[in-house]
Amino acid sequence: MLVNVSLNSNFSMRSLFVFLSALTFLFGCRVLDKGTRRLEKQLNRKGIFAHDFRTDSLNVHYWKGGSGPAILFLHGFGGDAMLTWRKELIALSKTHTVIAPDLLWFGESEAILAPNLASQRKAIEALCTSLHIDSVAIAGQSYGGFLALDLAVSGKIKATKLLIANSPGTTFHQEELDKVRTAYQVQTIDELFVFDKPELLQRLINLSTYSDPKIPRKVAAQLYDRYFSKHHIELRGLMQSLPLEQQRFNDPSFFRKFKMMVLWGEKDELFPLAEGKFFAESTGARFEVILKCGHAPQMDDHRSFLKLVKAFLE
Repeated sequence: MLVNVSLNSNFSMRSLFVFLSALTFLFGCRVLDKGTRRLEKQLNRKGIFAHDFRTDSLNVHYWKGGSGPAILFLHGFGGDAMLTWRKELIALSKTHTVIAPDLLWFGESEAILAPNLASQRKAIEALCTSLHIDSVAIAGQSYGGFLALDLAVSGKIKATKLLIANSPGTTFHQEELDKVRTAYQVQTIDELFVFDKPELLQRLINLSTYSDPKIPRKVAAQLYDRYFSKHHIELRGLMQSLPLEQQRFNDPSFFRKFKMMVLWGEKDELFPLAEGKFFAESTGARFEVILKCGHAPQMDDHRSFLKLVKAFLE
């Protein structure tokens, strides 16, 4: 039976875990602060800079650089735009105008709005309008994939191309999600992704990555403090409101009019490979599999991911 999945979101954190584990040996206890500054400098050297788009009700922190056709990168439920997409921003800024926002209640973005996908969509539409962008290619991973689909349906910003990574839209089989709950012994999926103890972060890492990197306790505590300790009410709201909002784009055939590619990590534990294939077939999208990757293939195998993206954008 096909149902609207209650959570497709919290899995684009591979960059955080692998990156922070490596930096532990370089920087010691204040890994996050020093590591973040290092990444910011990398982006700045390539002409990609951080900005803030503000209104009375929201602040969207975003990265922008490059020139040429615009491409919008939407991260998943965890981390932020810089840590998720920095390699793609650097590589594609040579040929495109790259834009990567922190979604509301992630990273440095926040709002006094209802915590739902509609608020996310309207914030991104307002951002693009402020940048005088009326057409854009959209790349969305996991929760960002849902947002990409919603933007395409809305049509206020013309989606020239859609690239969806490990995000099964509305064609997901609920029994697969139930298997995850059973395996991790939780009553609801929310428990896996919104939590109040740093030590529970390792459980989420094991669920969302292919190689299950082990995060030192001090790093996990810092990671939790920066990325997981805030906005619990809003984050739960995003999860709980998603099934109803999916009704706005519950007809997969609608997306057949777009040039669309669905990318999938072969070893995705959250959404098995068959789910990605079914979603691609339902939408008429090109389907590509990256071997030996988990839920965030752009982190597990950046080179293969980027090669496919570049070919798709040509």
